Amino acid sequence: MIQQVRIRLIALICTILSVTGCEQPSKAVAEWPHAAVGVLDAAISENGHFALVSSVNFGAAYWDLRENKMLFQWRHNDDPQDGITAVDISPDGSRAITADKRTFIIWNTTSGKPYGYWETPADIRSVAISDKGRYVLLGLGSGLVIFIDMNTGRRIEFTAHRKEAVASVDLSANGLWAFTGGNDYRAILWNTRTAKPQQLFEHKTRVVKVKLDKLGKQAFTAGTLGNAIIWNIQSGEEISRLDLNKREYVISAARFSNEGDMLLTGAPGRDISLWQTESGQRIKRWKARTRTQGKPSGAIIYAVAFSEEPGFVLSESSAGFGEKWSLLE
Repeated sequence: MIQQVRIRLIALICTILSVTGCEQPSKAVAEWPHAAVGVLDAAISENGHFALVSSVNFGAAYWDLRENKMLFQWRHNDDPQDGITAVDISPDGSRAITADKRTFIIWNTTSGKPYGYWETPADIRSVAISDKGRYVLLGLGSGLVIFIDMNTGRRIEFTAHRKEAVASVDLSANGLWAFTGGNDYRAILWNTRTAKPQQLFEHKTRVVKVKLDKLGKQAFTAGTLGNAIIWNIQSGEEISRLDLNKREYVISAARFSNEGDMLLTGAPGRDISLWQTESGQRIKRWKARTRTQGKPSGAIIYAVAFSEEPGFVLSESSAGFGEKWSLLE
C-alpha cells in the first residue's frame, strides 16, 4: 500500500511538472550483470525478488535479485543452436517455464528440479504459466495456441488467430483467462474452460505484446507501429492510448502495478517508461545501459516489474544486465 501511495504521488507531481524534465531519462541506482553474452528472453517474478534470464549458449539462469545470486542454471540440452527463447515465472513464484524451439520444461523454483519435458507441434513464440504451474499457455508460430492442464492432461487448441503467428500470450494467475495476440492484427481474451472469446481487440498492425492486470479489470495490447492501448476488460472499450511520439515504437515488455493505476513498459530502444493507465501519459522514463564493448550496442527490454521495495522498479535487457530504477529521482 505504501508503494502505491508513493507511486500515485509521483504520478501527480510528474503530470503537473512535466515541463521541468520529468521525462528526462534517469540513471539506474543499481545494476547486475546476468549474462556475459546476448540475452534471448527474461522474466521477473511478481514480487520482484527473482529473475529468469536465458542467454545465448548458456541456457537459463534463475537469479535471486535481493542478493544478486544465481540459484540455478537450467539447460534443455547441450546443443547451442537450441537456445531457450521464451521464459516465464508463475505469479506465485513457485514454478518457472523455459522453452526452446519445439520443447518446454517446467521447473520447481525452490529445488531447481524439472517436472517434465514436453514437445509441441510447431515453433514456440511465447509462453505463460499459472500459479503452482498447473496451467500452461503456448503461442505458436503456426497460429495455434495451446492451453494445457498439467494435472489432468486436458488440452485446448485455440485456433482463432487465422493461422498467423502468435507473438505474445498471458494467463491469469488461476488459469481461467487466456490473452493472446498475433500477426493477424488481433488480441483475444478467452475463457480456458469453454475456449470461447470474451473480448476481441482489433489493431491496425501485428500485435506484439499483450498483458492482463492482476485485478481482472484491464488489458494492455501493443502493435508494431506505436499503437499501444489499455482496455476495459468488462466493456471492451478503450481506456487510453499510450502517448507515443515515435511511429515505429514497439513495446517488448509490460507490467501493471498492483492496483492497476500504473503501467510499466520496456522497448527495444533501451527505453523503460512508467505510464498512468487512465490518461496514457508517460510520467517517468529511464534508459537501460548497453555493453561498453562488443555487440550488440543497443538493448531490448525483455522484462519489467514493480519492486516490493517502495519507490523502485526493475528491468532485464538483452545487454545482459538487470537494473534497478528509482521513482523518486
